[in-house]
Amino acid sequence: MNNDFHRHETVPPYTRNLAATDQLKWSAEFEVPAIGADILIRINSIGRAKVVGYAAQDGYLGVMTVPYSPPAWWVRQNGPPSLKNPALAFGAEICPVTSKEKTP
Repeated sequence: MNNDFHRHETVPPYTRNLAATDQLKWSAEFEVPAIGADILIRINSIGRAKVVGYAAQDGYLGVMTVPYSPPAWWVRQNGPPSLKNPALAFGAEICPVTSKEKTP
């Protein structure tokens, strides 16, 4: 499997078998979120974000996201979040947002 970073406009074929070496791996128990869905980036308390695309890195499938209100340190390190500057998050780092939660 090629370990380079690749962007995807649609969800590429993947597996949840984390031992697989011939297919991208999705590291979450839930389905890959659709573009436009809100998710919660749990790692480093980045917070709520909108899915804007997909990417693969090091054999894993991730979602490209635009955080709504990331921590100040994140903005200093990465720049303001936007469609041109999205954040990559992997399945194990995120959770779906339920419909009961309000959009910011």
